[in-house]
Amino acid sequence: MTMVEANERTDVAGRRVDGQPASLVAAFRDATCLPGLRAWLREQLAPTDTLLDAELVCTELVTNAVEHAGGPRRLRVTVLDRVRMRIEVDDAGAGDPLTVGESRLGAHRGRGLTIVNAVSRWGVRRTRTGKTVWATLELA
Repeated sequence: MTMVEANERTDVAGRRVDGQPASLVAAFRDATCLPGLRAWLREQLAPTDTLLDAELVCTELVTNAVEHAGGPRRLRVTVLDRVRMRIEVDDAGAGDPLTVGESRLGAHRGRGLTIVNAVSRWGVRRTRTGKTVWATLELA
């Protein structure tokens, strides 16, 4: 697990917002980071629904990268300001997870993006080598 500090704040499209350092940034390199990431989130966030939502969104986006794109290349969690947090997962996948899946009764799959959609604003940004799936959560 690798943690880094950010040099500047960016919006969900990666554009510079105000040039001020982000308050907190964590970057993790692969899917083995999830236990460490959850521990880091528990250190940064009060035990509220926001913490549970952040853990859930991170888990769902990393799981999708593992299942559909050969795994995440990098996961970034940024506390943008006092009211917003952004989660970004980079992968090499060509597919767009732009549709929220439907699950059938008894199915064990198909609910991930439905959950992410219920607790955050999210989208996909294309990169030269794949994509970044991002989600923004409101902090309680």
